[in-house]
Amino acid sequence: MELYYDGMNIDKYARDPMIVGFTTNCSIFSTSPVKNYREFYQANKESFCERSVSFQIWEDDKDNAIQQIKDIYEIDPSIHIKIPIINTKGEWNTELLQFAVNRSMNINVTAIYTIEQIDRAYELVKNSSSRSLIISVFAGPISDIGVDPSPFITHAVELFKNVPSSKILWAGCREIYTVERAKQLGCHIITIPDGVIEKLLLKGTTLEQLSIDRVKKFNGDAVKGNLTILS
Repeated sequence: MELYYDGMNIDKYARDPMIVGFTTNCSIFSTSPVKNYREFYQANKESFCERSVSFQIWEDDKDNAIQQIKDIYEIDPSIHIKIPIINTKGEWNTELLQFAVNRSMNINVTAIYTIEQIDRAYELVKNSSSRSLIISVFAGPISDIGVDPSPFITHAVELFKNVPSSKILWAGCREIYTVERAKQLGCHIITIPDGVIEKLLLKGTTLEQLSIDRVKKFNGDAVKGNLTILS
C-alpha cells in the first residue's frame, strides 16, 4: 500500500522514502501562505519528483468548475484533478467527471462517504482511459461518527478491481494503526497528515518504553507548570 502525504509541507516530507505521492485540498490551501495552485506547484516541482499530486476544484457552477479543471490540467497534465462526487447542493458532479473522463485526465474522485456514491463514481469512470484514477473514500471521517468504514472500503475495492489504473484511497488517517487496517482491507493508498507522519517514527517502540516516556512527560509538565496539590 502506498503512503501519500496530505498537507503543504512538501519539502519536509518529500525526502521520506515512505512517501510516494501527495494530496492537497481546498481547506489545507486556505490556511497556507501560498494560495495559488500554479505558484505552489512550481515551488515544489523538484520535491514532487514526478510523484502523484492532487489539486481540488471547488466551484458549483458548471462552467466555472470546468474552467478550474482545465486550469489545473494546464499546470501539468500529470496532476490528479480532485473532483468531489457531489457539489455543495448534494447534486452529482456528473458533467464534471464526464468532462475529465472524456479527455483521459488523471482524476481523483473525492469526498466519497456512502455506498451509493461509490457506485456512482464507478458508473462515471469505469470506461475511462485515464492513466490513473483515484477513488477517495473518506474512511476517517466516517469513523468519526461511530460508523465502521470497512464495508465501504471493501465494496470499493471489489467494485473497481477490474477498472484499469484505479486505486482506492483511504482518506482521513487518524492514527498509525489505521495504516495497517487500511492495508488489510485492500486499500491501495492512504493519505497521512503531518501529525500522523510524526507518529510513524514511533513504530517499533516497545509499549514499556512508551509507558516510561508518558510518565516522564507527566512529570516534566508538572514541574514546568509549577503544579501544587494543597498549596
